[in-house]
Amino acid sequence: MSTRQNTSGFTLLELMIVIALGALIMTMAVPSFRNSINNQRLVTATNEMVMSFTLAKSEAIKRVAYVSVCKSSDGATCTGNTTSWNDGWIVFANATTSNLGTFDVDDELIRVYPALPDTLAISALGNIDAFVSFRPSGTLGTTAANQLGTLTTCDHRGADSATAIVIQPSGRWQVSHDKAHDNTALTC
Repeated sequence: MSTRQNTSGFTLLELMIVIALGALIMTMAVPSFRNSINNQRLVTATNEMVMSFTLAKSEAIKRVAYVSVCKSSDGATCTGNTTSWNDGWIVFANATTSNLGTFDVDDELIRVYPALPDTLAISALGNIDAFVSFRPSGTLGTTAANQLGTLTTCDHRGADSATAIVIQPSGRWQVSHDKAHDNTALTC
């Protein structure tokens, strides 16, 4: 009499079905994962900008002095309209009320924010293209109309996925996903 021996394992057909199902699941998951990564990059860049405004406003109130945030590609000077916010920005305390958008010798550097990844871009709408300044009261510096605006963070997906910071003359801001400060649609 012969005894039958039980063997365990997968057949080749079962293994091929599992591999095919795994490949199908991965083709659906990877684009969604990529979208999540892109969304997180936008949120991170927007949060960095919001943190710089929060820092500038709180330092202005604490120091009883004007504090500005300006574009800076080198982390040591304000670059005005020659570069974009993508290249980085600095927060500094102004020694005087003249030249608010310029980092002068007597001004105190508070924080340097590095350039954004090449996959992101920040565009300015309104009168905040070069700098934003806060008064000792926490409201925006210079004339309020000069500081009203929107900073929009975009990636390759365009305005539909953009995140914006809408800055109000009161020194407050809000994050928006669809409208700029003038109620127009966001643009990249």
